Amino acid sequence: MDKTTFQATTVIVFWALNMMKFVPYAFLGIFTMETLVLDVMLAPFAVMGAWLGIWAHRVVPQTLFFAITYVLLAVTGTKLIWDALT
Repeated sequence: MDKTTFQATTVIVFWALNMMKFVPYAFLGIFTMETLVLDVMLAPFAVMGAWLGIWAHRVVPQTLFFAITYVLLAVTGTKLIWDALT
């Protein structure tokens, strides 16, 4: 799988998971005026992050991309295991 397919698949999976969480979160009352204001305040940073990701996708070679991905997945997995054990 190339890095574009990998990233597109990841985006779709996380989008679908977040859509499934929307209704339960709404029933729990998590969405308030305060969270809406914070969402609006943080939106420019989300847009900048997306543009930075697009730029990085074009610049980072595929082998380096997957090397970074594997390292970050290993670090994340290690932290999750550590948190579960402590």
